[in-house]
Amino acid sequence: MSLDRIVTSILSLGVTLTTPLAIAGIGEVISERAGVINLGIDGIMLLGAFAGYHIALVSSNYYLGYLAGVAVGLLMGLILAVFSVYLKLNQAITGMGLYFIGFGLSDFLYRTIYGMREVYISPPQSISIPLLSEIPIVGPSLFQQLDMVYFSYILVIGAWILLYRSKIGLWIRSVGENPKAADTVGINVDLMQLVSVLTGSALAGLAGAFLSIGITQVFYENLTYGIGFIAIGLVYFGKWDPARTYIGSLIFGLSWSIAISAQSYFNAIGRPDLVYFLLALPYLAVTLSLIVVSRQARGPRWLGKPYIRE
Repeated sequence: MSLDRIVTSILSLGVTLTTPLAIAGIGEVISERAGVINLGIDGIMLLGAFAGYHIALVSSNYYLGYLAGVAVGLLMGLILAVFSVYLKLNQAITGMGLYFIGFGLSDFLYRTIYGMREVYISPPQSISIPLLSEIPIVGPSLFQQLDMVYFSYILVIGAWILLYRSKIGLWIRSVGENPKAADTVGINVDLMQLVSVLTGSALAGLAGAFLSIGITQVFYENLTYGIGFIAIGLVYFGKWDPARTYIGSLIFGLSWSIAISAQSYFNAIGRPDLVYFLLALPYLAVTLSLIVVSRQARGPRWLGKPYIRE
């Protein structure tokens, strides 16, 4: 295989692996901009992954599977909003409760329905963008991809416009920075936080559905391997900006792709032990990146604090 094909393969897989992390991360940006941190993202992704996989399998329709993931995310987000936004309970505890619910319930449902079997679904087909997909190396990597990859491109642009070029985005950011001032000028703080949490959770559910439908084509216990928590970390890396968060997701995705691509080589030379080190590289890359930017990161002033109207 030529060097060009190797690079193209690594880049293409990296962009695909970036997608669920970017979708979940951008959703968390929107939620945290409104002052609500959702530590249950990984659990939402797991339950969304199972729901998406199961519905796609029984209906033979990927888009119904994606919608199932979104529906699960909305339901889990509603639970978070009721406890954190309206009942003013601790956001960290509520979020971790959602994580454990998603982790346990997704595995329980899978084993109840499928037992120990691994039932695979057919992989979705890539969509080529004319002309753009013909650009050497970059073209096939970026523009000969799955539908959800293109959705992530649109999402990062749309989220940036929403937050920085729209009145709703201004309301969301003002609620996260100073909810009392926002309330004073007539902004419904609870409603803005509710909408933001539901949006972020729906995107997390969609990210999980894409992980099982578009990447693994199967569900198994702890399918996410903690990337929901990585998505939260990347929000800090991206300084609560959708574009920066996508770049952080791309770093993780490319590192993950390099690790996967290099496994066969180390197995061939009789060093399978190094495979485990390679699989840790994406997490190491993100950790180092977070260390570099953490000193300059400043989140919304009201992040994680319940707003109680006086």
